Amino acid sequence: MNVSISAPVFDLNGSVWLSNVEADGLMAFERRNNRIPTLDGGAVIPDFGYSVADRTFNIIWPANSEAAVQTIIRLAKTYSRLIVSTKEGCFLGAPGQFSVSGDEAQFQILIQKRIDQ
Repeated sequence: MNVSISAPVFDLNGSVWLSNVEADGLMAFERRNNRIPTLDGGAVIPDFGYSVADRTFNIIWPANSEAAVQTIIRLAKTYSRLIVSTKEGCFLGAPGQFSVSGDEAQFQILIQKRIDQ
């Protein structure tokens, strides 16, 4: 899967295109619910629905381009929000944890909202 990460404002070097991103890290989501045990041995599960703001993109890709890795490091340190484009749509999110291990890089984006609808 391909993913684009961009600065939210004009930045001459503020965009990077990632190829061969693992799809699993982009597909996860959850609903706004939790389970509360009751005294009778049962449980109550309040369900407040689905919100895109509860998603976290875990972007994992082969770190074969040092330029791409350095661009993402700079973007994550410079901007409090980034635009992430996937085949599903465009999202605005906050940079999360970043790491490089061997030949694989991993970057988390805490999604704030979807911006293509």
